[in-house]
Order: sequence, then structure tokens, then C-alpha cells
Amino acid sequence: MKTYKIVVLGDFGVGKTSLIRRYVLDEFSEAYRATIGVHIYKHEDTLEGDSLDVSLVVWDIEGAPLPGDQTRRYIMGASGAVVVGDLTRDDPFSAMWQAADMFEEVLPGRPLCLALNKSDIASVKSPETVKRMTRRYDCPVFETSALTGDAVNTMFRALARSILSLGL
Repeated sequence: MKTYKIVVLGDFGVGKTSLIRRYVLDEFSEAYRATIGVHIYKHEDTLEGDSLDVSLVVWDIEGAPLPGDQTRRYIMGASGAVVVGDLTRDDPFSAMWQAADMFEEVLPGRPLCLALNKSDIASVKSPETVKRMTRRYDCPVFETSALTGDAVNTMFRALARSILSLGL
């Protein structure tokens, strides 16, 4: 079974850790603890329909409004990325644009997906922006909820399929 590195990027408090913990451990905690640096999780999964087993090493990278050189170093070697935004914020997209641009700058052509998190309590306020991001990054967008688990497994598995389709 081949192992793939996935990085999860986004601003502070958007739910990156919660999404990862929902996917890897199938759990959710209301307690907020900021990630300092990076936390690494490993998860083996089977892609339904394909009966393919994959091993994902998911890097939970600390959030920052303006990602820096350390984040670029964490991105190196990744097969793909999840870029997370918080639907409860007035502008969930500006930090997402920055993170997605950085990922593409460091690893052009690698797949990514966009997670609009906290869909259990808010909805997309700007569908035009979502369409622009989808076109710009040629990637899927998922409205996720770490609390309920909505679209979380689907998102990570879709990213894994994209990685496999590129033969990475």
C-alpha cells in the first residue's frame, strides 16, 4: 500500500484539526486548541468502488492569515492539499485564496480540494466566489461539517482518487 502526504491549510480556527480528527478518528470535540507548528496523523482507507487501499499521512498545519516560509517547507513533498474556510465568517475566502495560491506555487499541478466548513450552522454566502475558485484551481468544493461528519470522508477520498489518477 502506497503512502501519500496530504496537507491541510487554512486560517486559524476554521476547523482544520476538527476535519482531520473526524476523518481519521471519527470523533469531534468542542474544545478549541490552536495547532502550533504541525500535527501529523496517519490513516488507512479503502476507496469504495475501486476497492483500493490507501495510506494517507495528513499534516495539520497551523493556521495563519499570511502563510510564511515555514508553511512552504511543510507543503514540500505533499501529494495533495485540502484548503479550509469557515462558512460562519464574513469572508471565508481570502485566506483560502492565499493558501491555495501558495500550495500551487510550491507544488504546481498537484490536486487540491476546497472545504467550506461548518455547513451545519451556515451556508455559502457567495456562490460566485466558489465558482471562481473552482475554475481557478480546477478542483472540487465540499461543504463540510466536522461536527456532523457531512462530506468529510467523501472529500478526503475524492482527493485520494485525484492523487491516484495522476499517478503520484
